[in-house]
Amino acid sequence: MTDVEFFVDPSCPWAWITSRWAKEVATERDLSITWRSYCLEIRDNYDVAPTVPAHMRETALAAHAFSHRMLRIFEAARAEAGEAAVDALYTEWGRRYFDSAPGGDDALLAGCLSSCGLGPHLLGAADDVTWDTPIVESMEVAYQFGGPKTQTPTIVVRSTPPYGFKGPVMAPAPTGEAAVRLWDAITVLALEPGFFEITRPRVNRPQPAQVG
Repeated sequence: MTDVEFFVDPSCPWAWITSRWAKEVATERDLSITWRSYCLEIRDNYDVAPTVPAHMRETALAAHAFSHRMLRIFEAARAEAGEAAVDALYTEWGRRYFDSAPGGDDALLAGCLSSCGLGPHLLGAADDVTWDTPIVESMEVAYQFGGPKTQTPTIVVRSTPPYGFKGPVMAPAPTGEAAVRLWDAITVLALEPGFFEITRPRVNRPQPAQVG
């Protein structure tokens, strides 16, 4: 079993799509996935990245702020109930959030907690800034492997030695044998010490509501 850390901002549709691909690959390649916090609101100093179009700025700000609150709940749930609670929360979040209007509300957060069998008291963590400490600590690990101010998702594979990479970003994600083939190909590239980057235009829009 290989431990894999998957750094995610819950509001990112690309990360959600990739996370479902990673879950499928995990059963075929004996991967144990841990969902680690990555906060776009903190990364961008409570602003948005310069690549965000002006007409989408307010929507992005609202989404990142709401996602930040969910990450605090992730960390509180992790401390209280372990990694399985975070896995359940992220799965439930993705199914609900990407079918809702951008921004979200406390009812969505409470619904996620309830569906995962977690106590409603954890809703209070959403506005408790003390949970930002483990979030920032998690982000520092992502920067180490994905580069300064890396994107979400960033993935770290805890092999010997450990290695990591930014991405992959895809829409739609492959399934079945193609999903495993992509993981194997990325692993080969990531283990090559002289290889740094490959990219191409994003011609497809993410459709996160179609996965889960």
